Amino acid sequence: MDPLFAEVVITNPHGLHARPAAVMVEKLKAFDAEVRIEAGQKTANAVSIMSVLALGAGPGDTARVHSEGPQAEAALETVVAILTEEE
Repeated sequence: MDPLFAEVVITNPHGLHARPAAVMVEKLKAFDAEVRIEAGQKTANAVSIMSVLALGAGPGDTARVHSEGPQAEAALETVVAILTEEE
C-alpha cells in the first residue's frame, strides 16, 4: 500500500503545542499506521509528543502529513482534523 499525503495550513489556534499535540499522540496510538509530520525543515514522528512539540508549528504554518500502514487513511484524517480544528 502506498503512503498517503496531505498538506494543510494549521488553523488550530494552538498550533501543534501541548494540548493539541497530546490529543493527537493519544488518538494515533489506536491506529496501525506510521505517521510523520513535516513543518519547515523539521520532521516529527507523530506518536512522539517531544518530537511533535519540537516542530514548533503554529497557526498559519503549513504542515505536510505522511501516513503509511493498514489504517493510514484514518490516521491521516485524524491528524488533519486536529491541525485544522478551529474550536
